[in-house]
Amino acid sequence: MPNVNPVPFLSLRHSRLPLWVSLSVILASVGVAASPLQEARKLYDERRYAEAEQAFSQLESAYPDHPEVLLYAGKLAIKRREWTVALNFLERAQQLKPTDANISFELGTAAGLYAGSLGKSLAALSHARRASKSMSRAIELDPANLSYRQALIEFSLNAPTLAGGGHKQAHQQADAIAEIDAAQGAFAHAGIHRAAGDHTAAMLALDDLISVAPDNYFALFRFGRCAAESGERLDEGLARLEKCLSQPAPERAASHAEVWWNIATIHKQLNDRDAALSALEQAVTLAPEHRQIATDLARYRIEES
Repeated sequence: MPNVNPVPFLSLRHSRLPLWVSLSVILASVGVAASPLQEARKLYDERRYAEAEQAFSQLESAYPDHPEVLLYAGKLAIKRREWTVALNFLERAQQLKPTDANISFELGTAAGLYAGSLGKSLAALSHARRASKSMSRAIELDPANLSYRQALIEFSLNAPTLAGGGHKQAHQQADAIAEIDAAQGAFAHAGIHRAAGDHTAAMLALDDLISVAPDNYFALFRFGRCAAESGERLDEGLARLEKCLSQPAPERAASHAEVWWNIATIHKQLNDRDAALSALEQAVTLAPEHRQIATDLARYRIEES
C-alpha cells in the first residue's frame, strides 16, 4: 500500500502558511490519500475485515479528521461489538459532516446495539432514544433510502415507546415505504404484523402482493412461513412453499432447505407424518450444516420410532 501523507486534512486551518500554499498542500494530501482510501473501502466491501481494520487504522492515524475514515472505523468497531469505540468514531464523523445520512444512520445503529447490550437500565433507555433520533435524522436526510426505514422498523419492534419505538412508528415507516415501493411496503407491514403475533393480518398483507406478483419468491415464502407458524391456511401455505421450490432462491432469500423445513412443519400439522419426515430429510440434505434442522429431524425420528 502506498505511504499515506502524515499531514491531517484539517490541521492546516490553523497554520500560518499563505492560503495558496495551504491549498496546495491540502490538494496534494488528498491526491495521495485517495488511493489508500479506495483500497481500504474495497477491502471492507469485499468483507476482508481484518485487512480493512489495518488499512483504516493507518488512515485514521494519519487523517484523524477525515469523516469517511472515521465512518468506516466506526462500522468496523460495530462488527467487533465495541459499541463505545464505534460511538466515539461516529460522533467525531458527524461533527465533521452533520448532514451525511449514512453517518447518522450508522451512529443510530451503534447506539441501538449498545442500548440492547445494557439490559433494562436508564443508560439503555438513553442510548435507545439516541438511536431512534439518529435513524430518524438519516431518513430526513435521505427519505428515499428504504434500508434506513426498514432498519427503523426493526428498531421500533424491539424498543419500547418510551425509547422511540413501538408498532405505531413501525407502521408509519411501512406506510412511507409503500408510497415509494408497494411491494416493499407490503413486506414491511407483513413483518410488523408477524412480530405482533398477528399472522392473519400478515398473510392478508402478503395476499395483496401475491395477487399482483404471483411468482414473488419472498412473498410466497413468508406466507408459507406464517402458515407453518400459525396453523392457519395450511393448504395455501403448502402450495406457496412448493411454488418456491419451482424457482431458484434469489440472493438474500430463504434457501430451499428452509422452504422444506417449513413444508415439514405444515405436514406435521396436517398429520402427514411420512411427508413431514421426507421434507425434513430434504432440508438436511440441502443444508447439512444447519443445526436446528438436523436437530428437528433427529427429534422427529425418535418421536416416530
